[in-house]
Amino acid sequence: MAPKRKYDDGYIKFGFIAIETNREIRPQCVICATVLSNDALKPAKLERHLKSVHPTLSDRPPEFFLGKSENLKKMKLCTSGSRFESNEKVLSASFKISQLIAKSKKPHTIGENLLKPCLLTAVEEILGAEAKKKIQEIPLSNNTVKARIDKMSFDIEEQLLVKIKISPFFALQCDESTDVSQCCQLLVFVRFLDNDNLIKEELLLLQELGTTSKGSDVMKIINDYFEKHDIMWEKLAGFCTDGVSAMLGSRSGLTTLVKEKNCKVLTTHCIIHRQALASKTLPEELLYTLKQAIKLVNTIKSSALNTRIFKKICSDLDSEYETLLFHTEVRWLSKGNMLARLFSLKEEVAVFLTEKKNDNLLKCICDHKFEIHLAYLVDIFEHLNKLNLQLQGSGNNKLEGSANIFLFEDKLRAFMCKIDLWISKV
Repeated sequence: MAPKRKYDDGYIKFGFIAIETNREIRPQCVICATVLSNDALKPAKLERHLKSVHPTLSDRPPEFFLGKSENLKKMKLCTSGSRFESNEKVLSASFKISQLIAKSKKPHTIGENLLKPCLLTAVEEILGAEAKKKIQEIPLSNNTVKARIDKMSFDIEEQLLVKIKISPFFALQCDESTDVSQCCQLLVFVRFLDNDNLIKEELLLLQELGTTSKGSDVMKIINDYFEKHDIMWEKLAGFCTDGVSAMLGSRSGLTTLVKEKNCKVLTTHCIIHRQALASKTLPEELLYTLKQAIKLVNTIKSSALNTRIFKKICSDLDSEYETLLFHTEVRWLSKGNMLARLFSLKEEVAVFLTEKKNDNLLKCICDHKFEIHLAYLVDIFEHLNKLNLQLQGSGNNKLEGSANIFLFEDKLRAFMCKIDLWISKV
């Protein structure tokens, strides 16, 4: 193995300075920036490069080449800075595009398979091939987009935890819900005082319950999260849940376990959940009307052919809507929306049932008493929906939401009494 040659300061007279590449010293020409091998660190080889490549400069003094070396160093610094700035912009663009992908709830592969090809095509068409090369540097692969979203999610969580720890107290709202794929998920929302003394509400925790959804299972998840992030139970001022036994049980319910951690915490039953539960204990006539309304909707929506026929009827009659709405028990707002849409399209439904010769349901939809009961249900569930939306929006209005809720409940009770009196006279 040949010995490594060293640079001598006198080689500057040949127009060469020393740079380190792969842990070895190599000569670099200050005129053309060419880097030679370590074996070329010989006066004869350096002089031959100067006379053969730059013959017009072979008689220049060493001071001339020293000046060129300074210019070469400045050019390197400038190039390095611009490259760093370019990489920073590329990284920023990658994060912003990943954020848009996350907000759109699209697969991560859309970045590499659709967005980047679209960007490259548009940029090349409008700005040219040089701009296309810069766009090509933006990393948008599946793994990259996932990593970007994970980092942003972690940063948002860290910011939220800092605000919770600074707040003098906070409150939790907890619920578990099973989705359409039979996956039981625990959701924990937190309310706290922000720096501007406004009550803010954020999603603190979302985690799957692997097996059972007992109060002890939920408590373990919340307690583990508190211990992991050093959140103090002593700052917990309020705890709100729904009314199931796993939450409100006197022995092993979640609220009981929470009070073991902080006996001063105020536990409440979600007000909109109480309204939802009350709506399930309807009088017999109203319950019959509700079931018939669901049956009417299912008759049309459960069949693709019936849906198309009903849409054509609505189009011919120049109706405001063209479809009915399904409802799910999990989503409280959907039942009110379903009833309101059915009431708006009751004439179109009657035409559809006449064409289908469904006499039983046609008789029901044409019954005057059924129409009154349906209108009553539409109004009641509309008020419940408004209450639900008001509760969701009250978190950003300091403490005004609670007073508005109780005032709204009083108005709702008065309204229901009037409707009851009206129905009794029919």
